[in-house]
Amino acid sequence: MEDSTKQLTVDEAIRLLRSRWLNSYAQDLEGIIQFEFPSQTHIGFHIVTRQGASEIRPGQHEQASLRLSLEPADYLEVLAGQVTQLYASGRIKIEGDLGLGLSLARMLSTQAMADWSPDRDLLEEVSARGAPLERIERRDMPAQAVFMKEYAQASRPVILVDVVKTWDVHALSPRRLRAEFGSVRVVPRVGDYVAAAFTPHHTYAQMSLAEYLDMLDAAPEQGILPPYLGNNAVPEGLLAYIQYPPFFVPRTCGRPNMWLGPAGTITPLHRDLVDNALAQVFGRKRLMLFPPGQSKFLYTWSNSKLVDGARVDPDHPDLEQFPLFARARGIPCTLEPGEMLFIPAGWFHKVCSLTPSLSISFFKLYEPPAAMTLPAAT
Repeated sequence: MEDSTKQLTVDEAIRLLRSRWLNSYAQDLEGIIQFEFPSQTHIGFHIVTRQGASEIRPGQHEQASLRLSLEPADYLEVLAGQVTQLYASGRIKIEGDLGLGLSLARMLSTQAMADWSPDRDLLEEVSARGAPLERIERRDMPAQAVFMKEYAQASRPVILVDVVKTWDVHALSPRRLRAEFGSVRVVPRVGDYVAAAFTPHHTYAQMSLAEYLDMLDAAPEQGILPPYLGNNAVPEGLLAYIQYPPFFVPRTCGRPNMWLGPAGTITPLHRDLVDNALAQVFGRKRLMLFPPGQSKFLYTWSNSKLVDGARVDPDHPDLEQFPLFARARGIPCTLEPGEMLFIPAGWFHKVCSLTPSLSISFFKLYEPPAAMTLPAAT
């Protein structure tokens, strides 16, 4: 591990960034990103990235699209993709294009993964070995060995009805969130974030959690998506009230993320290429899932190592533009308060909030999906 306590120089700052920077993952980043260190003004530098090519240069750029101001001691956390965590705790100041900043964070967190890559073909092959699912099973958490064999390694989603009920969910109510964490800084998605999903072109707002909670019960404007606090890092103090899924080792996961919003928020159809779990704290969500092997019917695309988008909306499919979708078979389910959905790597899912809702997601980033650990079928 790099020593974050030694005096940072501009050459060292640039070297550390270059060691984590791959143009192949930065191909959709467009702009000029300025790093500033108020306590050590001599180590400022900037990144110029456009059309898949990037340069890292010392000094200031007066036309920066995004400015990140932080202390040198926090720089390694930025390199690990922890931008939203630092922002929530007030340890980084962000000015300019928030979408560019969060895209940078996602790219750097991908680079911080252990040395493995998703195998889409294997994930599709494993999920196709068993009988086709017609519904998502609901059950208590089984023994660990049973869960691994029957669900994780078999690439089979399941809703666990007893896991979240061990949490102190009363501490996560809107009233308690406002009282204890209202000053935390958050970055909700605004505008047409469905059309911009999985691209660097999201539009974000900056506000306190208390200001965002004021919007939860507001009547939505006709035809306009409500702002969505989606995929924001769980604030440090809130971690004490949640528990990692019993089937994940915490050190293999990234920081849990929260998804807080009013009824009507949407995460469009996509698949994560890591095992993940979605815990429903309050409110209800409707999901539509498709197994990995149906990717050819869903018109997938990707600019990421870890996420594939889908061009078709399963609730409003345009069969003239996407005729193969007629052959897709989705599996609907509703996630109730106190339930946790295990989503194996490669399973497509669309998520819609039916009521004001808080969910916590966990992604197993630092180990391959369980389905990739099985021997090949013979």
